[in-house]
Amino acid sequence: MPIHKRPQTRHLLPWILSFGILLLSGCSSQNTPPTKATIVVFGTLVDITLYHPDVKQAEAAIQQVETEFLRFHKEWHAWEKGGIIGKINKAIAHSQPINVPLSVKEFIIKSQNLTRTSQKLFDPGIGKLIELWGFHQETWSGPPPSEEVIQHWLVQRPSLLDIYFDGLTLYSKNDQVQLDFGGNAKGLAIDMALDIIAKDGIHSAVVNIGGDMKTLGLKNGQPWSVGIQDPSNPSNVKVAIQLNANESIVTSGTYQRYFEWQGQHYSHIINPNTGYPAQGFTSVTVLNKDATTADAAATALLIAGPDNWLKIVKSMGLTSVLCIDNQGKVLQTKAMAKRSELL
Repeated sequence: MPIHKRPQTRHLLPWILSFGILLLSGCSSQNTPPTKATIVVFGTLVDITLYHPDVKQAEAAIQQVETEFLRFHKEWHAWEKGGIIGKINKAIAHSQPINVPLSVKEFIIKSQNLTRTSQKLFDPGIGKLIELWGFHQETWSGPPPSEEVIQHWLVQRPSLLDIYFDGLTLYSKNDQVQLDFGGNAKGLAIDMALDIIAKDGIHSAVVNIGGDMKTLGLKNGQPWSVGIQDPSNPSNVKVAIQLNANESIVTSGTYQRYFEWQGQHYSHIINPNTGYPAQGFTSVTVLNKDATTADAAATALLIAGPDNWLKIVKSMGLTSVLCIDNQGKVLQTKAMAKRSELL
């Protein structure tokens, strides 16, 4: 079995961490052995598995993905100096317009639609709120922001929806907007990787970024088997799901990245409409053809919690969703129930 590994050793901020989904070994016949790569980027492991008879062609596709990921990290990291997001944030803070590439405009417009349909639970315009909580740092030392500080931010309530365009020139109605696409940049990266692989003539692949993944085709003619971690015991699989061709599966969770202060547990995912970290669900998993949409939706549903998740499912036009609450109870849509197996 050919193995292709190209580890990156330089230190990167952990803006994307591993959550929720494991690729399980299946019982399909191994007609074509896999070509695999593990790269360290986005502050997490990126696992790429390709099924293609020409190993050199598969390795060339992997090299292209790796090169693009390293560029993408620098450009899109909210706190990376010199990247496009940093430049946009600086321009907004100074109430200045800025010209952006067409790809950036298209992604912002797509994200704005996700902000609207999620009823602003997913909102990449809240970078200042994330900074107030100190969640962009590698380690968190506290204390949480005061109620007064949070209320002041809520009065201004910057949002991605404050941004508008004239051609390729970006403007913001609110100079408090600071972009942070940690809520769906991983999905964008997954979609981007599969596009590169498909254009290189590969027809069977899976890309796994920190536990979130998307498939290209089938695995030697069979569905891909994936497992959702048990939040109370992450070494165990709680739910098994068969992933079909060209599907993405994304999980947002509160059980691996969180902070504690004076006995209080704080999730790293913040509700933009309250200014406080999400509570109610420990894990939300979304199936969707589009990984960018699934990534944003998982964040929004985690914030929505048990009382409002179905409303957001409908608003965002989702079909396959599975949630795990703080007591370990599984809540899921009918479409997801037909695909999942509780273990």
